[in-house]
Amino acid sequence: MDAQMNNPLAQRKRRRKSLVMTVLALVLTAAALSCLLMPFVTFTLNKTSYTFQLWQVLTGYMNVRDTLISLPLTAKAGTVLLPLLALAGGVLTLLKKHTASAVCYALSALCPLVVMMAANTLSPQFIDAGISTVSVAYHTGLLVMLAALLLAAVLAMWAKGGEKLAESIFLVFACLSVGSVVIITVYMIAAGAPALSEIGLGNFLFGTEWVPSDGKYGIAYMILSSIVGMLGAILIGVPIGLLTAVFLAELAPRRLAGIVRPAVELLAGIPSVIYGFFGMMIIVPAIRRVFPSSFGDSLLAMVLILAIMVLPTIISVSETALRAVPGAYREASLALGNTRVGTIFGVTVPAAKSGILAGVILGVGRAIGETMAVVMVCGNVVQFPQLLNSVRPLTSGVVLEMSYSYGLHRQALFSIGLILFIFIMIVNIAFTIISRRGVQISGKE
Repeated sequence: MDAQMNNPLAQRKRRRKSLVMTVLALVLTAAALSCLLMPFVTFTLNKTSYTFQLWQVLTGYMNVRDTLISLPLTAKAGTVLLPLLALAGGVLTLLKKHTASAVCYALSALCPLVVMMAANTLSPQFIDAGISTVSVAYHTGLLVMLAALLLAAVLAMWAKGGEKLAESIFLVFACLSVGSVVIITVYMIAAGAPALSEIGLGNFLFGTEWVPSDGKYGIAYMILSSIVGMLGAILIGVPIGLLTAVFLAELAPRRLAGIVRPAVELLAGIPSVIYGFFGMMIIVPAIRRVFPSSFGDSLLAMVLILAIMVLPTIISVSETALRAVPGAYREASLALGNTRVGTIFGVTVPAAKSGILAGVILGVGRAIGETMAVVMVCGNVVQFPQLLNSVRPLTSGVVLEMSYSYGLHRQALFSIGLILFIFIMIVNIAFTIISRRGVQISGKE
């Protein structure tokens, strides 16, 4: 290998290859930038079309029935960042800063998607202006720009050498993954913030009336319903899931575990709508028979169906954590005269607590974000959550009204999504922090 590296011919060949990759990356950069002058998006409003090139997003507007509508600030920010990041990638490529240039190219490829998502938020404004038919079409320039910038990112890394090709591909997709999270976050904030500023954060979060036709947008009862439903599902699902995981990891005979474990995995693969049908046909009638004063569609039905749905996550993650506990822990406990059950609950479960908590947090995410099954069993009435009364959690509020909402009503639904998004992000951050304290092979946490 050293001889090959010192071979002048091999070095010239590598330099020539690097130069070709650099030139191709710069050509693709120029091609992507040329797409700024190509048609990007066309809005068709009642048979009247408005076509924007990407650079026109900054200054262009539409005169809709004497109402001037321009593209959102988010779209303009994406339009500004795209050429800046692409040019930065080209300059860094010339300076042989290949990793940094690949990152710039990958991030610039996300900018057209930001513009696209922001453009789609204009529909409520068109409806408020009296436009009944709205369609949005994107041109081939979008795809050309995406492809050119992503290929430029790969070539910028490949210029370091052929062995860097796999690394460059991994880096590009890692940047896309992180960028997708950023885009979703920015989009949710951009879509939800206008309603929060108009309604008022306090009125929105702590208001108890949700009557969009009267301009009342209070989601306090929806928030409480979501939290109470999630807590109820966890209170029921965690003990059942943990005991099942202990059984599978520590006590179950191999043949019986071979039957139970696939059944648990099957629960994870059942579509939400099937759980909803089960709740409608079994749980709701059962509640109605046991409590004649209730219609059956209630908070209790929502809690029970969510408790069933979180079981696969809690069981799978907890079982994995229990199996990761070193066998020396069990052997030492048994050698000291402890019983098998005492060893499980006094040694194994505490040693696996980080993994078990991670499973619980994932279950919380599943419970708080579930929609279809909940809609089918909760009754969908905005009121203070009581066990046998109908309720409406946040997710149901969004899915039930999005199809016919417009204007401030539609923006308020996006604000509900923003609140839900923030809550789930908090859950994911908590999961990340706890998962870093997992059980190590050495037995140290």
